[in-house]
Amino acid sequence: MDLSYFYGTAGEIDAASLYRLLSLRSRVFVVARRQPWLDPDGRDIEPGTAHLWAEQDGVAVSTLRLTEEGDGLLRMGRVCTLLSHRRQGHATVLVRHALVLAGPRPVIADVYARSADWFTGRGFEPRGGRTVVDGEPHTSIQHVPAARRAPAPSGGSGPGHRDGGYVPAWAST
Repeated sequence: MDLSYFYGTAGEIDAASLYRLLSLRSRVFVVARRQPWLDPDGRDIEPGTAHLWAEQDGVAVSTLRLTEEGDGLLRMGRVCTLLSHRRQGHATVLVRHALVLAGPRPVIADVYARSADWFTGRGFEPRGGRTVVDGEPHTSIQHVPAARRAPAPSGGSGPGHRDGGYVPAWAST
């Protein structure tokens, strides 16, 4: 059971990898929840969008994406894990790495209200505001980094890159 973690911007990942991520999100957000909505919203292919994901034996099992929101803000979204792979720490690894990539920039998210405590345990704070999206209560959260963190790892080619995606050395299993 080979588990690997990947990172890539919209321009760096290949079509097959993006397809695996969109398929995973559809399985979690559309099929399992019986919510008839179109998950791909056009943001997945924006130049500033970053995708982070875990694969086991070539199957995407957990993912999230970061989008540029302007004014130095990043938005974390589409955080999900296959039911069979939950409670194994995959999403935690992805969130932690996303925050390293964000560096000094604040990260905001709108999450299922029932998941807010999970995010709070990973350094997020309530941002205020609750909404209902597709019948599900959501809450706004944010992660504002400490005064300064070490610089985020740079992208590009290097020892961590494989098949168009970054493989963080910190997460190899």
